[in-house]
Amino acid sequence: MSERETVDFLATVPLLEGRDDADLMQLARAMRRRTVQAGEDLWRQGDDAREMVFVVDGAVTASLHVPGDRTVEIGRAGPGDVVGEIGMLDGGGHTMSVSVTETATVLALGRTDFLALLAGRHPSAFALRRRLASLSIARLRNQLQHLARSLDDGAPPPPAADTERALADLEECAPPDSKYVRRMATFHDFEPVALWGFLTSGRYVRCPPGRVLLAEGSPSPAYYLTINGAVEKVLVRGDWRIRVGLAGPGRAFGYEGLIDGRPSPLTAIARERSILLVLPRDPFDQLFNGEDAISRGLLNVIQRDLMATLRETFRPCARLAASI
Repeated sequence: MSERETVDFLATVPLLEGRDDADLMQLARAMRRRTVQAGEDLWRQGDDAREMVFVVDGAVTASLHVPGDRTVEIGRAGPGDVVGEIGMLDGGGHTMSVSVTETATVLALGRTDFLALLAGRHPSAFALRRRLASLSIARLRNQLQHLARSLDDGAPPPPAADTERALADLEECAPPDSKYVRRMATFHDFEPVALWGFLTSGRYVRCPPGRVLLAEGSPSPAYYLTINGAVEKVLVRGDWRIRVGLAGPGRAFGYEGLIDGRPSPLTAIARERSILLVLPRDPFDQLFNGEDAISRGLLNVIQRDLMATLRETFRPCARLAASI
């Protein structure tokens, strides 16, 4: 595979859409091409995340190791797909084992070179962060669907609450003390002026315990960030109710449908009295699609939250798989 052929392939990868030929040429030179035979592993669950791979041809399967020395297939990837980005983004180990099911040609990109693509304020870095968010949301939806199919009743209940009305009924409150907010790990990467801009982009509300803020299958009315308290993210099927995440202070929810235009993939219920920062759709869209320091901060918050949420959903997947 020549350098020109590599560049032509990279130009077809959705994750890299819009990058110019010079960028792709530089990226191609940083990649290592290799052929992996069917039955071989690219990595095992828990291995250090030193690289991600772009599948040129062939097929790979991602699987989760569960108690009882068993594995559960979570997803498959083929030409044009990317695998291994979760560990690259959050610095943790690989979340799943990835093995080759059909002899594959892959292009491997090391973590340093990958993070360099996200650095700086060039429009291509912002575009890549947005595409990574969309890719991660697609992965999250796939994991939640896999989890839901393992439950007895595969159909979600009809929405029990009007989330637009629920949002409108929340009591507005004063902003929190800025010193308290700055101590949250979520905001450590924000420049001071950008943090002020982000925190004044929405409104603050008090939420009573038990309030349904998002309903699976319904549009999300806003982006929420928990300032104080906690919100449970759950799947409900028949008599089953499985918590797939907990949005405590500094954690966000409700952004999935705002980004990909689909209904919420889960239900969010306040576990306790909480204070939330709320960004309705229009201000969220402006920040998400912007290219300034505030937008970069928001994209970082979403990226970290998605990586944590993806890892959290593996736990109930493993528990359910082990019980079957």
